Amino acid sequence: MSKPKPDVAGIIAGTVLTGGATIWMLNDHGVLQTKDLGLTGALLLLVAGIIGLAASHRG
Repeated sequence: MSKPKPDVAGIIAGTVLTGGATIWMLNDHGVLQTKDLGLTGALLLLVAGIIGLAASHRG
């Protein structure tokens, strides 16, 4: 049996949606202001992508 390939389109879509939702929630609750999104937004998207990639390799 060959290993299943990760769903790259799903990982990208999940990363964008998860990161966007996290940024929106943090901004909505006053934890993070829109002007401070530069590095924080990039880090949130990176962490969401790593989690999505790790979840796609489950067997």
